[in-house]
Amino acid sequence: MLKKFLWLVLLAAAGFLAWRFGYPVALKYFFRISGTISVAPGLIPGLPGANGMLFIVARNEDGVPVAVKKIINPVFPARFEMTSSSLIMPDLLSRRIHLEALLNTHGQLGVPRRGDLKGARRDRVNFISKGLEIQLNATEK
Repeated sequence: MLKKFLWLVLLAAAGFLAWRFGYPVALKYFFRISGTISVAPGLIPGLPGANGMLFIVARNEDGVPVAVKKIINPVFPARFEMTSSSLIMPDLLSRRIHLEALLNTHGQLGVPRRGDLKGARRDRVNFISKGLEIQLNATEK
């Protein structure tokens, strides 16, 4: 009876350690998001020619950017894939994330300028998702 109890305690401890320390590692290892970025039809004439930069930003549940993918001179519809190499803050990655896309010619994030295009998904997505679609449908004034 004591031997059986000891095995149960060891099994519970191993399960707790795997949950506590293995979960964040698994999130980072399996992180993979892919999809397509398109442009709203009315905004196509205003697209930048050369030197356009498309940024796809993944934010955790608290709104902190955890991954960024940059595509230089994108051709729309632009396909993207974010993997663990795209993570900038891997320790803050959460299971559900928010995606947004930004297109500009100055290459800076967080500094919106007139003519920049942006779009975002309304719903949060799982940290393993494919076939996602984001439409650039707003401009900075």
